Amino acid sequence: MYIIMRKILYIILFGAITFSTVSCSDFMNLNPTTQPSETTFWKTENDFNMALASIYGQLRSSDYYNALYALTDNLTDNSYDKNGHGNAQSMCRGEIDPSMGGYIPDLFSFAYASLTRINIFIKQVEESTFLSNELKQRFLSEGKFFRAYHYMWLYLYYGSVPVVTSPLSMDKQYVPKQEATEVYKQIMQDYDAAIANLPDVNYAQSGGHITKETAKAFKAKLLLQHAYTKGIPNKEELKSVLGLLESIKGYSLDTEYSNLFLSTTQESSKEIMFSIKNLAPTSCTGLDMYYTNWLHACPLRNLVDEFELKGEGDWKGSVQAQAINEAVLNGLDADAAEKERAKLFENRDKRLKATIFHSMKPFPNIRYIAGETDFTGFGVYKYLQVPTTGDLRDGSVSDQDMIQMRYGYVLLMIAEVENEINGPTSKVYNAINQIRLRAGQKELPLNLTQEQMRNKIRHEWRVETAMEGLHYLEMKRWHTLGEIINIKDPKFVDYKPQFKEYFYLWPLPQAEIDKSGGILVQNPDYK
Repeated sequence: MYIIMRKILYIILFGAITFSTVSCSDFMNLNPTTQPSETTFWKTENDFNMALASIYGQLRSSDYYNALYALTDNLTDNSYDKNGHGNAQSMCRGEIDPSMGGYIPDLFSFAYASLTRINIFIKQVEESTFLSNELKQRFLSEGKFFRAYHYMWLYLYYGSVPVVTSPLSMDKQYVPKQEATEVYKQIMQDYDAAIANLPDVNYAQSGGHITKETAKAFKAKLLLQHAYTKGIPNKEELKSVLGLLESIKGYSLDTEYSNLFLSTTQESSKEIMFSIKNLAPTSCTGLDMYYTNWLHACPLRNLVDEFELKGEGDWKGSVQAQAINEAVLNGLDADAAEKERAKLFENRDKRLKATIFHSMKPFPNIRYIAGETDFTGFGVYKYLQVPTTGDLRDGSVSDQDMIQMRYGYVLLMIAEVENEINGPTSKVYNAINQIRLRAGQKELPLNLTQEQMRNKIRHEWRVETAMEGLHYLEMKRWHTLGEIINIKDPKFVDYKPQFKEYFYLWPLPQAEIDKSGGILVQNPDYK
């Protein structure tokens, strides 16, 4: 009951409350008419709380942060989208075009619709004559965190974009792009302002609000990405990242990995630093159906093979792996294939079973409705909620919270940064071994070289965070996205990914360029 009541409180706070100053149609939605609303809104503290709630609530309305959090894994060597949601199939095939629909225009427009609300909110807070200084400080710090947050995604995916930090007039709906360096500078300014004034409490104690330590972790996430240029890290930049990461306190790894992804245990986790809150039927996702019957993300065999043997040791090349009958595994006899496929999950890192299911049977004792095909033979288990009776959950009851930041990410960042600066020190071993021991894996052997440790860290990034929407940015940071063209899947033989160097930045939506009358300029190499 305690967990349910806390969730209800979160949903009330984060409900998608629409305050009357915002319209969400095209591109930036830079400045809906504000005159009428200024006479009816922004008059009480509750008005500001409602406006802030709508900023949080918008996160739940987007696939990118909520319902299909693993979507970018479909653009990596981790998975494939059987249904092509958001044009993921076309993007995987290298058919990225400024005029295409789906993720590329949707993420762009969603971010700017959110920024419109945020800029109006910040302006009204700054101009308020009745809010206390303490309230103003809290509202401004949360508003600036989310402005940094949305610009972070725009920066990471598009690079150079328009920077708007205040509501614009109705006759000035489009502004030119800023250089990527200026976008990054603005993000850092907002993150710093937020960190300076956000409350220094644990996320579980915050009522679902962003906290100082969480903001530090998000800033570190962007600093880490920025420190790499075509896969080569700048050690001086990484030093500032390390200091920030080591200042984060108040969190620890959950004792059980799978608890992170179950709605019944998420609220008590000491690891989760920020998540998108859901509670059925008030607020829910279609996640359980998306990842089972609809197969919006089919894990590739390449990912399955990445998980180690139980305890330690590479799976690939092992005696157990060599004993797999590939012809049966990928043959037409479904029952025989299922039995052979089950062998892949025996004596393996337990994160494999916590992340992936096989043969369209996530819960063998529960009725399910199989899709038209299982493509790769695998589906996403992580985030599925275990039903007790009846069918798989559908969109009316999927209420798991979608993790945006957790302490496991912080430890992985510490390990990566320290290894790039100083090599495999005890600090690196301590951070990475915490992750491994929680998963039931043995500590890494001593005396690894820096390169060997780098490979181990990248392995842990991949298996620890698989299908959590991080791997695309991991590969982008390490400049390895081009390697997906070498990935083949033994069952899904039509999987033929393509990649071009300029895909490291997505194009700006052509429709927005056209509507801007030439003010917006397309990213290089896109026509």
